[in-house]
Amino acid sequence: MKNACILCYLMLLTGLHVAGQKKPGLLALTDVSIIDANHRQALGHQTVLIRNGRIRSIFTTGSENLPDSATIISIKGKFLLPGLIDSHVHLATDPSGVDNRAHTTGVLKRMLQSGVTTVRDMAGDARVLAGLSREAELDEIPSPDIFYSALMAGPGFFSDPRTATSTQGGVNGDMPYMQAVSDTTDLVRSVARAKGSGASGIKLYADLSAPLVAQIVAEARRQHLNVWGHAWLQQARPSDLVNAGVGSISHAPLLVREVIPEIPANWKTHAHDAGFWDKATPDLSPFFRLMVARDCILDATLLTYKKWAESDTAARWDYEVGKRITAQAYRAGVRICAGTDDDQEQFVPSEMRLLVTDAGFLPIDAITAATRNSAMALGIEKDRGTIEAGKVADFLILDQDPLSNIANIGSVFMVLKNGRVVQKKGASVTIYVK
Repeated sequence: MKNACILCYLMLLTGLHVAGQKKPGLLALTDVSIIDANHRQALGHQTVLIRNGRIRSIFTTGSENLPDSATIISIKGKFLLPGLIDSHVHLATDPSGVDNRAHTTGVLKRMLQSGVTTVRDMAGDARVLAGLSREAELDEIPSPDIFYSALMAGPGFFSDPRTATSTQGGVNGDMPYMQAVSDTTDLVRSVARAKGSGASGIKLYADLSAPLVAQIVAEARRQHLNVWGHAWLQQARPSDLVNAGVGSISHAPLLVREVIPEIPANWKTHAHDAGFWDKATPDLSPFFRLMVARDCILDATLLTYKKWAESDTAARWDYEVGKRITAQAYRAGVRICAGTDDDQEQFVPSEMRLLVTDAGFLPIDAITAATRNSAMALGIEKDRGTIEAGKVADFLILDQDPLSNIANIGSVFMVLKNGRVVQKKGASVTIYVK
């Protein structure tokens, strides 16, 4: 059958959620260059065939006939990446205040438009997160898919006002998704409650001992639940978490606690040049060898520390040391994922740029951090993070090559989530229906 050419104007005039359009049963993206962790150099002239939201096959354009039932989008000269994954967000810390629905859905929409198709929320009101997660999964709102954590911390943490805003209407420290734990806690029940909240993993935070960390991880593993940790827990060093078997640890600056029990006062009170920070940053090579051996992922979160340093000179050390530690980890072969923490103005593309400009990453490794490594941190690498047959069809399509300049990660041409076009910039795209 002869191709009929239909010119479809998918205008992004007011941020329209194009996912409202019916998802084609069979969609072909043709003549595109693929970039992902498996293709460190762009693989040109490829066709990606998508059926019912998953990748059916990938082949050189023109080498196979396309089915008559396929809808074809020709994107010659563009660059196809896996959808980006933000491994560290906070969307529901205060759902009745700053994280109200209008604000949060606006943030999620902008994330999706930037190419972020999946996020991991690292502690908030799971009642809200469960609802948002369902709506995102069903494409009822323009949003990345949302995976979230249940938090466990020492009892003292629950005087923090953030825990009160995240548990309104319940008992602070005794909600399934936000629990105070101690040596007398029934961990079988606590982990089961966390799992029942719909969380994909448990986040360990604040004032837990190394033996208690090991017990939580062991019980969570028995109940098939991931465990992620703040890199330092006051009573547990970073190596205690890694030895216990957590899947990822968050915040590069906290890794200094492996060898420095207290942060030197002059780090916070004096202005220092780059040479000072080069000498002051400890060598963490033995710790990074442990991370590699245990396949523990570093969730560095550089963006939030850079913004913090810009607003508070006493916090400058966090960023100066954090970016150097991240560079050390990268050179040591540690897997590093890409998370933005509580920044809701800039998204993962900004973290990726910092990994290149401030931590010495190659652009392909920054892309890998925000795709495959973040998928591994969430435990969803079988479905997302690379462009392979069988995986979910979440894609970021760029006008310009990000391997030549990581800033090109912002040249968004199109975003697809679950095989559906959800974002299109520019005047038009030509779609062929056979």
